[in-house]
Amino acid sequence: MMTGLRRQPAATVSLVLTVAAMIATPLFPRGGSERQVLANVVVLGLLCVSVFSAWALCGIRAVVAAISIMVLTFGVELLGSNTGFPFGEYDYTTALSPRVGGVPLLVSCAWAAITLIVHGMFRLASQVTWRRVLWMAASITAWDVFLDPQMVGEGYWEWDTSSLAFRGIPLVNYAGWTATAIVTSAMAVVLCDRALTASRVTEYVSIPLITYATLTVMYTIGFVFFFDDIVVAVVGAIAMGGCLWRGVVHRSRPTGVVP
Repeated sequence: MMTGLRRQPAATVSLVLTVAAMIATPLFPRGGSERQVLANVVVLGLLCVSVFSAWALCGIRAVVAAISIMVLTFGVELLGSNTGFPFGEYDYTTALSPRVGGVPLLVSCAWAAITLIVHGMFRLASQVTWRRVLWMAASITAWDVFLDPQMVGEGYWEWDTSSLAFRGIPLVNYAGWTATAIVTSAMAVVLCDRALTASRVTEYVSIPLITYATLTVMYTIGFVFFFDDIVVAVVGAIAMGGCLWRGVVHRSRPTGVVP
């Protein structure tokens, strides 16, 4: 696994910067400009990790996939923030910028980043493509178990919690995330997959897997010690941890490469 890190220095440096920004975030007061800057560093760092690691095997297809996912999810977020479909009723505040149509562009960057990360995590797999897409979508949605409560706490967006909710986040949001993630996952598979030898794919999988594991650990620690919500910490750790375990199992049993 460490071989992949050594052979992809750009992705490795991006991951280190992302982790450093995550560690620094609780050191500054909530609502301050420092946290807003660090939020940008975290998301853009993750985007760089995902694109650099995918570029190693997919070349320009990685950039095409990232841009395509950003365009799609920006449209979904624009629709969602104006109509309540498919995530439920919510509004973005003015804390994050730049914004287009009231939607922070950073949100679409986050969608592209996590999609390509989980695509890499499940790239070394022997199961049929549709099953891999479902595991990718589950892994993306699991991340949101942590993400949404934190972003609401930071004041980046607000929810109407008149419906059934988890820690103030309507449950319909997670259904919307899953549906959207299925589409973005399928896009990543179509745009990035190609015939590869198992040895080359192993190098590609290592950084996304390490990144997802790092996010799982960092968010769990953050919600236990800094964000004061043990419920989110436990549920998020179980959700992301389960998806991570599935990714580890696939990597440890490389019986083939999915075309």
